[in-house]
Amino acid sequence: MLSHHELAALLLIRDANTPLHTLDSDFLALARYQLVEMDADERGYAPRLTSLGQEVLRRLTHDGHDGHDQRDDRWNEEGGTA
Repeated sequence: MLSHHELAALLLIRDANTPLHTLDSDFLALARYQLVEMDADERGYAPRLTSLGQEVLRRLTHDGHDGHDQRDDRWNEEGGTA
């Protein structure tokens, strides 16, 4: 389970427009969970999300979700309104 600090670090890595150059315990934990890895380029090393890290954030933030919740369908079928 990710701590709130690790989740914040994951979001920061996703949203950073410039490379981050700090390695702290949160990044190391994310790397251990295989959610981030280091990329090397001409500017140095920078963390990036792995496909697993992208999937975790997609599920947590509902990115790519069409806005339709199947729970609404069940609620309507049972006589409720969504």
